Amino acid sequence: MPENHLIYSVDRRVATIRFNRPDKLNALTPEMLSDFFKLVAHASADTDVRVILLTGTGRAFSAGLDLSLIGSGQSDEVVTDHGIDTQWADDIGPALKRFYSVGWHGLITSRKPTIAAINGSAFGWGFLLALHCDIRFAARSALCNATFARLGVPGEKNAAWLLTRLIGPARAADLLYTARRFDGVEAERLGVVNAVLDDDALMAHALEYARDLAVNSAPRSLAAMKAQIWTAIDDYYDSAFAESDREQDIADKTEDFREGVKSLIEKRTPDFRGI
Repeated sequence: MPENHLIYSVDRRVATIRFNRPDKLNALTPEMLSDFFKLVAHASADTDVRVILLTGTGRAFSAGLDLSLIGSGQSDEVVTDHGIDTQWADDIGPALKRFYSVGWHGLITSRKPTIAAINGSAFGWGFLLALHCDIRFAARSALCNATFARLGVPGEKNAAWLLTRLIGPARAADLLYTARRFDGVEAERLGVVNAVLDDDALMAHALEYARDLAVNSAPRSLAAMKAQIWTAIDDYYDSAFAESDREQDIADKTEDFREGVKSLIEKRTPDFRGI
């Protein structure tokens, strides 16, 4: 995969990963997806990074899997250098089922906040990458959909689990059953995104939000809260309460806790050391 299909940069503790295949609406190839997950892992391990931001180049966030690869000959190869086994069948169903699945959890298990700035089309797997993030902002003109019913496959890569947690079973059923497209305004109304912005204001807002987290929120607090949020719906009240007390006991002994209290009293920007 040409390196420029993904652009990675770090500025003021925010790592930005940009899908950069605009002529194909940033559609994903096996190699591109593999390298994307490697960048997520790299950013998650980098102590200079505190927030991870995803976006796309051009008119799309990502149009999802590049379906032109099906039956192209590329699908018959085993891509060993990326750890991908893509022994694809001629039939699209089994092909997609066997497509690279390792790595999707990385956006959730990362101890750092992940933000999707949905600048344009986010279809199928592109939409799901955004759903795997903690926070989503969308451009007003952005279009999203869960394509799967139109392809004869189920909600892939935990689509039903993610959407049901996010917007409830009835709204999740509507989006999954119909595979209909909806814009940024409706995405905000449904609760799929946190906010919708004018197209030319999206990235400025997403970066400002990410940088605020990177400066003013303690990294260990963010990591603990992220774990709490992603497990909250599946946990019992008493066990979640006990876990929050355990995390509090740990936090009380950290430099970041002392710095947080001190900076609040002194009315200044905190200088958190991080995890």
